[in-house]
Amino acid sequence: MGNRILSAQQYYVLDTNTIIDLHFGNLLDKVFQLPCKFLITDLLREELQSPPFDSLAELGLLVESLTSEEVSEIFVLGGRYPEPSQCDISVLILARSKKTVLITGDEALRNAAADNTVECRGTCWLIDYIANERLITYTEAIAAYNVILKKPRYPPKDECRALLAMWKQRQKLE
Repeated sequence: MGNRILSAQQYYVLDTNTIIDLHFGNLLDKVFQLPCKFLITDLLREELQSPPFDSLAELGLLVESLTSEEVSEIFVLGGRYPEPSQCDISVLILARSKKTVLITGDEALRNAAADNTVECRGTCWLIDYIANERLITYTEAIAAYNVILKKPRYPPKDECRALLAMWKQRQKLE
């Protein structure tokens, strides 16, 4: 998908942390049933090992190449923001160029995104989306979040705390 033409359907850009969170939460098959598309950069594609990229591509994960100017910008932003990796910076640049949301729990990447006017959401927001689309119950959302937390994973705490409280309320209605 090297071209830059996207349909009216909503696209979101994912980082490695989000993919790993969804993998641990056993939600990858559900996320690709949402009425939207998910993008990563070809640079991030090379980083994905567990889960392997091929299995994600079969589910519907799309790869977008950066332009040569955008690749050069990775190094510029990398100098300004030493914490996020080059792969992380590449998805920030992709989200900005697509004028779409970057889904990440990486605090350093979220800070860099905020400085570059890129809207961010986290893993819990995505789990909430899956539950709101009735692909999982709120009980399953809570269970997935708890499994993710048992791994060395750090989804955005404030976002997750608020959503967890809401899921517990909605769980009573199931």
